[in-house]
Amino acid sequence: MFEEVEQWFELNKVQPPRAHTNTRLESEDKWNPPENGVIKCNIHVNWRNAHLLSGVAWIARDQIGNVSYHARDAITHAPNRFVAELRSVIWDLSSLRDLGISRVTVAVDYHEVVEALKKPQQWPRYRTLLEKIRNLKEEFESLDFDEEKISTNGIGRDIAKSVLRDGHFQSYLALGGPSWLHDRIARETIRSDV
Repeated sequence: MFEEVEQWFELNKVQPPRAHTNTRLESEDKWNPPENGVIKCNIHVNWRNAHLLSGVAWIARDQIGNVSYHARDAITHAPNRFVAELRSVIWDLSSLRDLGISRVTVAVDYHEVVEALKKPQQWPRYRTLLEKIRNLKEEFESLDFDEEKISTNGIGRDIAKSVLRDGHFQSYLALGGPSWLHDRIARETIRSDV
């Protein structure tokens, strides 16, 4: 019996965590590019409460990190962050469609929104907004929704925060990235020689 107990403890001993030297794990906190020929559009919503405006932004980049477009806007009273996020996705998809971009990956840093976009039937409360997104999705050759870590969505987050922080309530869409973030965008750019 003592031998069995010792064996049980030996087999169930908690192993100390190993130090990871895997380069894939090291790169998880960096912006990940889309596949070749696809534009990745990172979205962020700066929602504070149901009575205030929300700052929204998106930034679209290609497989080497070059910024095609970025946009920001202020949206009115959303009852919760989830609704603000869905409204932001609709705004983003409408803009990309109007720009003639047909192959897109939309990256959102709010897990539940990604789940709702992938399985809308499980989110009946938001059926109207999800139906608008489904209708927009049909206008793209290729459209995927991915979850982005907050730490890798810093550019989109900073643009969205600037709406409320700096009082930039006027909607705009621009070529390239914002000048005040060029250095950070350049650091995230994937170089072809790497």
